[in-house]
Amino acid sequence: MTAARLFRLVAFAAAFALSGAVAEAQTPPAVVQPSPSPTPGLSDPCGSILSIVNRPTVTTGTCTVRTGNFDLENGYTNTTTTGLGGGSGVNYPQSLIRIGTADPHFDLEFGPPSLQTSTAGSPRVTGSSDVNMGAKYELGYSTRWLYGVNGVATFPTGAQAFTAGGAQFTGNFNWGYTVNSIIGLDGSLSFNSFSGFDAAHNARSYFAFVPSLEVTASLPGPAEFFGEYAYFSQAGAEPGGKSLLDFGYVRDFGAHVQLDVEYGLSPTLLDGQKEHYIGAGASLML
Repeated sequence: MTAARLFRLVAFAAAFALSGAVAEAQTPPAVVQPSPSPTPGLSDPCGSILSIVNRPTVTTGTCTVRTGNFDLENGYTNTTTTGLGGGSGVNYPQSLIRIGTADPHFDLEFGPPSLQTSTAGSPRVTGSSDVNMGAKYELGYSTRWLYGVNGVATFPTGAQAFTAGGAQFTGNFNWGYTVNSIIGLDGSLSFNSFSGFDAAHNARSYFAFVPSLEVTASLPGPAEFFGEYAYFSQAGAEPGGKSLLDFGYVRDFGAHVQLDVEYGLSPTLLDGQKEHYIGAGASLML
């Protein structure tokens, strides 16, 4: 190979290497795109005892007892009836036992008999109430909404003076709406096959639609005030509906204990009578 030929080959190789280096310098480095962050999941609002306990309202709460947990709710109510044949009545311990299942959005519920006393007649009467069994399911939730269903069957096991006289069945659609960090709304649409005694003291079944609306105001503690309105399309075996107003205060003491107090009244004159009541309760979550 001649010197001139060798020179040309070396020059070509140098030019090729130089052009590659220039091209590499001019090509921008590849930008590594970060992996998209997962969309944060919504937080289930059914975490605290305040959200789970049902009592003391007519409105049935939407939240269920979580898996592995047990809820015992108890209460005392003293009702005074004014007007024709008026008197007073006491009902306690109004226990409701709720047990979480393998599905955290489904629980089972049992209401054992309570002790009831009435002075509406003479003499004073004392006896036990009917028992009930039920279940609740939390259907779903969003950033503001919460909704679910529950069903209850009541069996006529109580004393003659306090039993409904027949089986009763209730199906509820329950919902909740968060207005802001303080105000909340809750409600139930309740469809009921009730039983009761007519004027001739014959037990018979009747249908009652019971819509309710509850307004809550959260307080530090955690605690809340509530006010509620419920309407019973039929209040007993004899025709006639009634309205009910209910107000109260609920407070948690730690993660396992909740106490409540309430006052309620029915402004409806039914069979010549009106009623009002006071109540208190204690609930335990384990």
